Amino acid sequence: MNVYENLDINTNIDDNPDITCIGAFDGVHLGHMELIKFAKTVSSKYQILTFDPIPKKYFNTEHELLSTKQMKINILSKNNPESIIFLSFENIKELSPLDFCNILSEKLNTSAIVVGRDFKFGKNRVGDVKFLIKYFGNSNVHVLNDYEVNNLKVSSTLIKSSISDGKIDLANKLLGYTFSLKGKVIHGNRMGHSIGFPTANMKIDKELVIPKFGVYEVIVTIKEKKYKGLMNIGKKPTVSEEFNLSHEVHILDFNEDIYDSILEVELQSFIREEIKFENINKLKAQIAIDIKSIKNK
Repeated sequence: MNVYENLDINTNIDDNPDITCIGAFDGVHLGHMELIKFAKTVSSKYQILTFDPIPKKYFNTEHELLSTKQMKINILSKNNPESIIFLSFENIKELSPLDFCNILSEKLNTSAIVVGRDFKFGKNRVGDVKFLIKYFGNSNVHVLNDYEVNNLKVSSTLIKSSISDGKIDLANKLLGYTFSLKGKVIHGNRMGHSIGFPTANMKIDKELVIPKFGVYEVIVTIKEKKYKGLMNIGKKPTVSEEFNLSHEVHILDFNEDIYDSILEVELQSFIREEIKFENINKLKAQIAIDIKSIKNK
C-alpha cells in the first residue's frame, strides 16, 4: 500500500486502480465505510482519495476534526487499499470541475469513481455528481445514498455534535468503532496523586473535537495492554479557578511511571458532568463511587 501525503496536482502516480473512493473521510465513519465496501465489490485494486486539509478546515481554521491525518491513515489502511492519496487542497481550491477531473484521470489514473450523493468539487463547489457522470460516463460513476443508523443520517457533523453533547454511545454507534483520544502523557500538578487517585495528564491534538466536560468510562491502551479507567475532561473546578482544559485519566489497577508514553483512550460511556465540589473530601468520595460503578461492569 502506498500513502501519498500532500500530493501536488502536477505529480503523476504509478498506481493503476480500478476504482477510486473520494471524500473528506473525517472520522472514517460508517457512511465512509459504505464507499469502501462498494469499491471492494468492484475490485480489490481500489484507491482512496481525500484532501489535506479537508475543505471545511481550510476555510475555517476553528473547524474541529474527528481525526488527525495519522488517525485517518491508521483506520483506512486496515481496509487494504492500493493507495491512500491526500491531495493538497491549497493546490486544487481554485480549479474548475473540468480541471479537477482532468487531474483525476491524467495524474491519478482514475477511470471509475464512488462518491456520496452530496459530493461537490471545484471552485465554489460548482462540480457535482452530474458533472462526474458527464466526464467519466454513467457506468463509471457510482453514487451512494446517505447511510442511516436508527433513521439518522450518518455524518461527521452529527458525530461531532454527539460527542460535544456527551452522547458518546450514539457517536460510537455512528462511527462503527469506539471514539478515542491519543496523546503523550505530560507532567501535571500531581493533585490526583495527592488525594489517592493518580492520573495521567494527556496532551491532545488541539484540532480534535472536545467531548462534553465530565467523567467518562474508558479503556486505556498502554504498550498494547488494555486497562479500565476513568477520564475527566474539563477545567477541574474543584481544584482550580483558572480555565485550563485538561484530559486526565485514572487507570484502574495500574501504578507505573508512564510519563512521555503515548496513550490511547477509548471513550466507552459518559458517567456524569464535571462538578465543583465544596471540598476535596467530597471530590474523593465521588471518585470512589465512579470507580465502583465501572468496576462492577
